[in-house]
Amino acid sequence: MNVEVFTTPTCEDCRNFKKFLSEHHIPFTEFNIADHPDHADTLFNRTGKRLVPTIFINNQVFFGFVFNRQEIEKQLLV
Repeated sequence: MNVEVFTTPTCEDCRNFKKFLSEHHIPFTEFNIADHPDHADTLFNRTGKRLVPTIFINNQVFFGFVFNRQEIEKQLLV
């Protein structure tokens, strides 16, 4: 399973998602767009948006954790 998340340090939803992943021992790759502005360009090129958290699970995209939690849990807690 490939999990990628685009984040910023001030985003509470980003922190909640990373906490969820850690609690369930799910490995992920984080792209902090505040520290690395080139990641924001990558995010925009992949989605046409600059929203955080943007979550990719096996190339399926979710914009936000709270609003998509049930679907994300179905994908990750199999």
